[in-house]
Amino acid sequence: MTLNNLIQKRLLVLLGLVLAAALIIALVWSSDTADTAEQAVRNGDDDLVLTPVYELNGRALFFFIRGDDNFGAATATESWFGWQLDTRSEATIPSLDDPDRIDSYMSSDGLVYGLFDPADGRHVQIGEVPTDQLLLGERFPAELIEETGLAGKAVWFIENAPEERPIPLQLLDADGQELQRLEMY
Repeated sequence: MTLNNLIQKRLLVLLGLVLAAALIIALVWSSDTADTAEQAVRNGDDDLVLTPVYELNGRALFFFIRGDDNFGAATATESWFGWQLDTRSEATIPSLDDPDRIDSYMSSDGLVYGLFDPADGRHVQIGEVPTDQLLLGERFPAELIEETGLAGKAVWFIENAPEERPIPLQLLDADGQELQRLEMY
């Protein structure tokens, strides 16, 4: 057996091992994927009432209500094999009794969000950056909004929140006057 034959055989064995490893990785990845972003987020949990915010460039954002006392957000990304859940976070819905207060916020992988009362033009900003907001009554079934105490409420959110910490989280009135200030860490 010549040296060239030995090298060729070793290269074939190495190529076979690389292909086998690639096949195993592909099977693992494809087993954790779904056909749609919603299926990836739901992941068999039929107790979630989802509302999509967007599905764009292989990324999707959803807000959801679970039962009558939890609110959360989830993101999914698309790969060659389908959609995968990236992050899912949820918390108990705060009381929201005082419209001039933000009781809490959630932060997960660059997404920061919370619930508030947008009446009279109230809005939220982080540092100098205004947040997006969605009226919950326009996104979820009216009966569910009533049951959860979220009638007239909105979710504020920002993706890729500024990284410097602490940073102010402000609830402002329609004229830009500060109603409440929290420090985000």
